Amino acid sequence: MGTSIVFCFLGALSFGSCACVSKIADRQGCRASALISCLFGWAAVFMLIRTLVAKTGFALPGRATGMAVVLGVCAAVAIFAFQMSISMGKVTVAWLVMNLSSGVPALVSIWLYREELTPLKYVAFTLALAALICLFLGKKLEMQAPATK
Repeated sequence: MGTSIVFCFLGALSFGSCACVSKIADRQGCRASALISCLFGWAAVFMLIRTLVAKTGFALPGRATGMAVVLGVCAAVAIFAFQMSISMGKVTVAWLVMNLSSGVPALVSIWLYREELTPLKYVAFTLALAALICLFLGKKLEMQAPATK
């Protein structure tokens, strides 16, 4: 279990860094979607090399392969939608809405797999909801305030 937690944190750190790089690219006038495509492409190449070196093979059931392709396309659409949203506004709101998607698998896991909803998970969901409310109220106040530079 310890290794999986480390990989979860590394994944979150990597994904968060990807969002930061996207906003930097957008501010510098670069095509952030091209940057992200390149990053994801290289990640796929490195994972393919790792798989070939580890000699684990590609023995996947057809349904799993199909789901992987469909979900990969969904992930690509999601990251490009995120790219479009940060070019139109501030990264905090776009990032907040993007992170709402992480609640979906958590709720599905609780509902579909009957995962136990512990007090700590209740606290986490409550804090996430409070953060959402605060950010949306802040955005509302920001839009009402006169623009100053």
